[in-house]
Amino acid sequence: MIDRVFLFTLSTLGLVAGLSLPAPSVPGAFAQDTSPAATTPDDVPAQDAKAEPPHLHDGAHSHDGEEHSHSHDDNASSPKGPTREPSNLLGKGPDGKPFELNEEGEQAKAKYVQLKEQLVDVLIDMRTVHTLYMNGEDQTPEALQRYRELRAQSYGLFDQVFDAAYEYLLLAPDQEAAQYLLTMLEHRFKHSNYSLSTMRASALLIDLGFNQVFLFQTAARSSVCVGEFETAEKIYEYLKPEDFGDLDKRFSYQMESLKEQWEEEQKRREQDAEKELPRVKLKTTHGDIVIELFLDQAPTTVAHFIKLVEQGYYDGLDFYQVIDDLLALTGDESGTGSGNSGQFIVDEHHREGARNAFRGSLAMAKLPKGDTGEFVADSGSSQFAIFFTPVPTVSKEQTVFGRVIEGMDLFTELRRVDPHKEKKKGQVVYPPDRIIEAEVIRRPDELPEPEYRK
Repeated sequence: MIDRVFLFTLSTLGLVAGLSLPAPSVPGAFAQDTSPAATTPDDVPAQDAKAEPPHLHDGAHSHDGEEHSHSHDDNASSPKGPTREPSNLLGKGPDGKPFELNEEGEQAKAKYVQLKEQLVDVLIDMRTVHTLYMNGEDQTPEALQRYRELRAQSYGLFDQVFDAAYEYLLLAPDQEAAQYLLTMLEHRFKHSNYSLSTMRASALLIDLGFNQVFLFQTAARSSVCVGEFETAEKIYEYLKPEDFGDLDKRFSYQMESLKEQWEEEQKRREQDAEKELPRVKLKTTHGDIVIELFLDQAPTTVAHFIKLVEQGYYDGLDFYQVIDDLLALTGDESGTGSGNSGQFIVDEHHREGARNAFRGSLAMAKLPKGDTGEFVADSGSSQFAIFFTPVPTVSKEQTVFGRVIEGMDLFTELRRVDPHKEKKKGQVVYPPDRIIEAEVIRRPDELPEPEYRK
């Protein structure tokens, strides 16, 4: 069925981000509370305002052709409580006078405005389809498919507007574009979307004078996920201990291991680019993702995985566990974490050149040995994890056999599910996202025979 909560979230997100959504005009439209979301506890100043934050963005940027960096007033008092106030340079030129756009700035603004208008149109269309569906006026399979198509299109446009706002803000100190980036970065932070564009935009806003803790955390975490460790270290040196979340503590502790593994991974990816590795597309309830499989480093795991995909094993299976800043698990027909395909493959994490787990990596799940943190050898079967963040310890006992090469930003939007978390009385539990269909889109003519546990 159509996800009512999802539509409400997108509509509210659009409003908070500064999009103007008119009231629905279809018959019998239901009323929605479209007030902006409340400010979160993370919207507090990072450090005292007297401390000089690190300059993070890649080089000075230009307003009206003049390169400069944004200053921070050493005599400013520390902001009290939540704040969304940007630097006082927003809306003004370097001399403090009203800003006048040059030709390049006008083009960037026009692109930003045009994409915003397209996004509003898609959100209105999606809300219309949703309303007709909920009112029983059109509950056909075609309506459901149309809704899913519009939803995927809206996600793409949110990201396009994000990129356009970033490019525009590089050229002009526009408060509306900055507010859009801030709102979307908060959304990305809450959904573990630590991409390259997330890193760049959060670094730019910090340099413009925004000082919310979540911005610094987002910039640091994204920097780690894309291999910009120097930037991450600068931020962690600047933040107070109380500003560190659990993920920041883990990254700080594992920084040297992460650097070493990333350097090796870059070499492997250069080699991968020269090959035609197998690929699988997962069509999910949140859009499509494309996975590239490491046939050379994990031949048994890849061959077994492709066999299951071609048998239709994964079609309809839930992402039964989705944990913030960590992973999403699927591949279990029972939906409880105890299911398997009936066959168990040998471990391959000990092979020469075995891969490590980064953002978007896939690892074959194994049976745990109680609460020891260890796993039963050769117990991988059908369940696998896709990681939101790098976890350097995974490859010690589990086989990393692929990575997401398309659609990772969409994938981070999966509904969070923790089967081990106690449900409150009267709590509404929504169904998890799932794999609609898995399809092999590229494979060699011959695959190695999987080696199963005897």
